[in-house]
Amino acid sequence: MIYPYRGAFTIKTSVIWASFILSLITNIIVLSGTISFLIWLEQLSNTWINRFRPQVETVLCTIYFTYLWGESWLNSSVAPAAFGMHWAFLNMLIISSFLLNVYLNLPFATAAQVVLMIAYIWHYSKQMSFFTVIYSLAFIAVVFASYHWGTKLLQHPVMMYLGMDTMAVVSFALIMSIFSVPTDPYFWLRQLASLEILSVLGVEYTLASNRLLAHTNQVTELAKLDGLTQLYNFSKFDKDLNAAYENFQTNQEPYAVFEFDIDHFKQINDSFGHLAGNTVLKAVAQELAHFAASTPYQSNAYRIGGEEFCLIVREDCSSYEFATGLANHIRQRISQLAFKFGNSFVHVTVSVGQANSRPDQYNVHDIYKLADRSLYLSKQRGRDRVTLEGCTVNGR
Repeated sequence: MIYPYRGAFTIKTSVIWASFILSLITNIIVLSGTISFLIWLEQLSNTWINRFRPQVETVLCTIYFTYLWGESWLNSSVAPAAFGMHWAFLNMLIISSFLLNVYLNLPFATAAQVVLMIAYIWHYSKQMSFFTVIYSLAFIAVVFASYHWGTKLLQHPVMMYLGMDTMAVVSFALIMSIFSVPTDPYFWLRQLASLEILSVLGVEYTLASNRLLAHTNQVTELAKLDGLTQLYNFSKFDKDLNAAYENFQTNQEPYAVFEFDIDHFKQINDSFGHLAGNTVLKAVAQELAHFAASTPYQSNAYRIGGEEFCLIVREDCSSYEFATGLANHIRQRISQLAFKFGNSFVHVTVSVGQANSRPDQYNVHDIYKLADRSLYLSKQRGRDRVTLEGCTVNGR
C-alpha cells in the first residue's frame, strides 16, 4: 500500500510503519526521561531548590509543553499531508498533560497548558465550530480535574487509567474538530496502539516512582527520629539549627534554643533499671512534643543524646519574661510527672539552659554552645532551674 504525499511523492506502508515505530521509541525515551527527571527533582534537598521548587517545576513544565506544542505545529504546518499517518505529538500531549498535572499539582503549569492549547486552536481553527468550542471546554475541564484530584488519582490506579482515557477521547475529538478525520484503519491501529503502550508505561512508571519516592521519604523521616522517644534526633537538630541560622542571617528571623537535662537521671537507672529510665525518657519526650505542637509559633523538640533534650523555637525570645515563662512552663509540667517503680513513687525535674540568636554569632553552633553553657550553670547552681544566657532564675 502507498499513500499520496503532497501530490509529488508516494510513501510506502513500510516507511510509515518504520516512522511510527521510531516515533514510538522516541516518545518512550522522552516520556521516561521526563518522569525520571521530575522524580529526581523532587528528591533534591538543595536549599535553593527547596525554596523555589514549585517555580522551577512550573518553568520546566511550561518549556516541556511548549516543546510538545511546537512539535505539533511542525507536524501541522511543515507536513500537513503526513498529519494523518500518526499523531505522535498528540499521544505525548495527552499522556504528559495528564500525568504531570496529577503528579505535580502545579496551578501555573496547568494554566500554561490551557493557554498553549487555546493558542494552538486559535491558530489552526479557520472557523471556530460549535464542536471545537465544546471540546476545548471539555479539554480544559479534564486538565483542571486532573490537577485538582491528582493526589486521589495517584492512590487509585483504575481511576488513573479512566482519567487518561477521558483525556484521550477529548483530545482526539478536539483535534478532529479542527482537521480532517483520518479514515485509514491502519492509522487508528497505530495511534491507539501507541497511546496504549505509552499510557501503560507512563501510568505504571509514575505510580512505581511515586511509591519509591514515598518509601524513600519514609526512610528519610525515620532516620531523623530517635528510636526510643520518637522525637527528632541530633542529626535532625543539627540540620534544623543550620536552617534557622541561615534564615536568621538572610531574613533576620530570630530563634532560640532551649536545652533540657533530666536531673539525677543516673540514679533512676541505677536504682530501678534502664527500663524505668526509658519510661522516664519517653514521658519527658512526650511533654516536650506536646509543648512544641501546641505553641502558636514554630518549634520542634529533639532528643540530642542520653537524658538531654532541646527545643528550637522560631520566635524572638530575647525578653527575659517571655523566655522564662516558656522554660518554666515546660519545667513545671515535667516536675508534675509521677512514676511508680515497684513500691516507690518517683518525680523528676529538669535543668534548663537557653540562648537567643544574635548578629555577633559567627558560627551556627554558637547559640547551641551558649545554651549548653547555661544548662551547665543551672545544674551547677542547684538543678531544677532555668538559666537564660548565663542568668539563672530560681524558678521555684
